[in-house]
Amino acid sequence: MPPLTFPRSRAVAAVAAAAIVAFAACESDTSPTAPLQPGAASAHNHGAHGGPVVLTPDMLKAIARVRAATQNFHDLATAQNAGYNVQFPAGCAALAGSGAQGFHYINNGLVDGNVELLRPELVMYEPKPGGGRQLVGVDYVVPLSLSATPPTLLGVPFAPLPELGVWALHIWAWRPNPSGMFAMWNPTVSCANQ
Repeated sequence: MPPLTFPRSRAVAAVAAAAIVAFAACESDTSPTAPLQPGAASAHNHGAHGGPVVLTPDMLKAIARVRAATQNFHDLATAQNAGYNVQFPAGCAALAGSGAQGFHYINNGLVDGNVELLRPELVMYEPKPGGGRQLVGVDYVVPLSLSATPPTLLGVPFAPLPELGVWALHIWAWRPNPSGMFAMWNPTVSCANQ
């Protein structure tokens, strides 16, 4: 499959950014090593289609495994050396009043018709004050051309993003999100420091 690319037009990027699916853990500690808290994360999470998702103990264990698998990607250079070296879409995704998703880096070698929990196709970063990027979550994509129906991960359906040509689902594994583990935007993420 050819690499996924995205036009650099600001108008197109804004539409695409508004369509990307994001998710985040409902926890109060924002440190990168903060454990997932089942009590705090269980009630008001939203899936790709906006419905409530109750995080089960099995889901919380799976998300902890995602964190372990992506631990080394706190260093962007390490993620880039592992193949996450193309922004898709280009730029920092934010939506006024809703929060942001940050910069998305894709590993085109992982983009296919399969969904693998411990091998997300993208990693997401918030720009930090003074430069640098902080890992906030991961993103899973499947090209629309490879699946006629929404893929699912942890029982949550992916959302179609026709502007990008993919089904997508984010997990906010590294940044708490008061909007929910699978919410579109994270109000605790910002593009202000880009």
